[in-house]
Parts: sequence; C-alpha cells; structure tokens
Amino acid sequence: MSDSAALYRAQENLRMWRIYPDWYEHLDKIEAAIAAEERVYDIRVAAGWELDEGGWWAPCPETGEMIQEWDWISFGLAYPEDAK
Repeated sequence: MSDSAALYRAQENLRMWRIYPDWYEHLDKIEAAIAAEERVYDIRVAAGWELDEGGWWAPCPETGEMIQEWDWISFGLAYPEDAK
C-alpha cells in the first residue's frame, strides 16, 4: 500500500470512528467484506463481465453479446467466482 493510500485509509478510519464509536470493533469484518467484493470484481472482470450503474453484464454463452446478470442466472450458469 502506498503512503498516500495508507494515509487516506487512516483518515477514513478516524472519520468513521468519530461517527461510529465502535468502528474498530467491526473493522476486520468490514475489511473482509471489502476484500470479498474486490475478489468477485476481479474474477468477473477477468471473465469478460462488465459493471455499470445498472448492475453486472456478462457475455451470453450463445451469442457473445452482453446480457444482464439475471439472464445469466436463467441460463443456469455458475458465476465465474463459483467455477472450479
């Protein structure tokens, strides 16, 4: 982590602590949730998925065109992060 990123993170933690006095009691859970979301994002983008304000879009297995996540589910396909 760069010095500027570490400083930003420390400033944000202090800001949140002022708003939520128990912030540090939950920080490990928050960081774990953020890491999980980053993992999903990285895997999906690597698989050709795209994210916009409307949600996730995936390449259709039949046409290659981008379809919404819900259409992907209707094909009965596994999410890229669940594939083994």
